[in-house]
Amino acid sequence: MMIKLDYLKKIYFSSGIITFSLSFMLLLLMGCNKTGEKSKFTYFGGKIKNPKGEYVYFSKGMSILDSAKLDSHNKFIFKFDSLDLGLYTFNHGAEFQYIYLEPQDSLLLYLNTWDFDESLIFSGKGSSKNNYLINLYLQQERTGKEFKPNYKLDEKAFSKVIEAGIEKQLEIYDQFLANEEEAPSAFFDKLAKTGIYYPFYYFKEHYAHSHKRALGLKEHPVLSDDFYSYRKNIELNDSSLTDYGPNLAFINTYLYNLAVDEKNKDPENKIFELEYLKVVTDRIQDEDFKNTLMAKCVWGSLSNKELSGDEAANVQAYFFDHCTDNNYISEIKISIDQKEKLKCGESMPKLTAYNVDNSEVEINSLMKNANAVIYFWPSDSGGIELTNEKLSYLQKKHPDILFIGIERNKSEEDWKKFVASRKLPKNSQFRLAKNSESYSWYEGDMARTIIVNSKGKVENGYVFFLDNNLNYYLKNIN
Repeated sequence: MMIKLDYLKKIYFSSGIITFSLSFMLLLLMGCNKTGEKSKFTYFGGKIKNPKGEYVYFSKGMSILDSAKLDSHNKFIFKFDSLDLGLYTFNHGAEFQYIYLEPQDSLLLYLNTWDFDESLIFSGKGSSKNNYLINLYLQQERTGKEFKPNYKLDEKAFSKVIEAGIEKQLEIYDQFLANEEEAPSAFFDKLAKTGIYYPFYYFKEHYAHSHKRALGLKEHPVLSDDFYSYRKNIELNDSSLTDYGPNLAFINTYLYNLAVDEKNKDPENKIFELEYLKVVTDRIQDEDFKNTLMAKCVWGSLSNKELSGDEAANVQAYFFDHCTDNNYISEIKISIDQKEKLKCGESMPKLTAYNVDNSEVEINSLMKNANAVIYFWPSDSGGIELTNEKLSYLQKKHPDILFIGIERNKSEEDWKKFVASRKLPKNSQFRLAKNSESYSWYEGDMARTIIVNSKGKVENGYVFFLDNNLNYYLKNIN
């Protein structure tokens, strides 16, 4: 995203009309209180310019707590009679952002979906903390976009860049604290410190590989004993931060590096995915977080064509022995079974589906002599938005590849409305009937993808459409 924060503030937020309108909306909701009486409720609301849907969702971690429908002026409001202090998210369309709320806050936002994060600004009680957090996020995002040249530096110079970046952000945080009437909660302080330190720790976790790549070296640099000294102070099992972006990004990279280190001890015989699962079970005590990390690893392994059958079986066996989430276990079993039916190098089995005219079409005939991607639409609105965005990107990147979309879960009527509302080309969109003989091969809610080459052979029978490696796979068809 381009950073246009100052420009957008000038256009959308300097107007007294907007501020008055939002504040007036909140005053109306709170107007039943007697003068001077402190509201026992917590409010969160705002206005959205260029909305991407009818609803705003309010969540805690992976759980949606409430939803609010936009009114005719694109405004929404949530009212809670009891809400714990903590980190929450609001979702609209494919986008989401974090908000920090305390009991009896009255937080309002205004945003333009065309520049979602960059346009966000908060007002009302609790706004200063949230404005600080969103500005910290944008500053760290800017740093990340401009950081790549630093990987050419030697260890000493690189570490100085990291220290200077942390020091600068701590100074900004100190300035924020000086302007607050009351000291923030211990949890907010933890959020801020995580948002300051962890993005820079993330850069350090990437240094060895990125330095080698930037300079075209044959080996990774030999680092001093204290380069990773910050690892002694990190907390991997703080459940209150499990869903916080800076924390997640760092932990994922850290665990990945530990698994790489283990793999490199015996590269010919050790399996990376298996070493990663072992690292996760050894380091992560939070049961839900551990199960999620393991499930993601196994799903990712399903698209790895380099794994032999025995290696894949070892990875899956370890997962089933250590995962305690029955939903993940069931979903992984279904995924493994589906992948087994579409083996790499074999001909794509016959697949029939219905077009928008309700005529049955053999998908295989459409792909004749063409490299093709069959992708299945997910069920959730956020996943649909992300799939649609990536579809546009991939079609421009690979104009010679045929993209075929298939719906599995909507009724015929809802699917036709979906194709029309998204302005999707009718000749590339199909619906798989639930009474189809092969429905069980493809059922599910996620954006699964099948890559088929021009000879009709399966190149990859199980990869997710949002997988970062999909573009790489498409470049290397055949």
